[in-house]
Amino acid sequence: MRGWRFPWRTATRDKIYQTCDRGLVELIAKERAKWSKCEWTEKIPTVIKSIGNLEATKGGLEELLGYWSKVLESVTPQTEESKATDQPISYYSNRSLEWHKATFCELLDLGDKVGTDPAIAQFSIRYDQQYTGATDAWLNWLDANYPQIYAHLNQAAA
Repeated sequence: MRGWRFPWRTATRDKIYQTCDRGLVELIAKERAKWSKCEWTEKIPTVIKSIGNLEATKGGLEELLGYWSKVLESVTPQTEESKATDQPISYYSNRSLEWHKATFCELLDLGDKVGTDPAIAQFSIRYDQQYTGATDAWLNWLDANYPQIYAHLNQAAA
């Protein structure tokens, strides 16, 4: 139980949605906005507070689980192929953007010392123990999703 958290809680903290899943907050906010006939974005702070309160009671948890099941139904199921291309694998998955930036800076620093290819090889030795090619998949993912970050590697190699 020590490392367990509710499925609608995220590992990283967002400025707007805090540690709550964006889809869940928006679903509840839109529903509550209909009740009071206002913009759903105005309801976001109160929804985030109420999620914390609902987690403390059995009835509240049941209500949240109902909302969470609606969120999961609305998400299109991903195939194994799309999961592989949408996010990095192994050690690199489920990390915040800040973590990716810091790790990438570490790779660039190592690349400055020993060269780009040896640096990538050292990362592969360190991080690809369970999934062969995780570092290459991570770099491809960075190139596709954050080309401005990946461009620094190309500048370092040039």
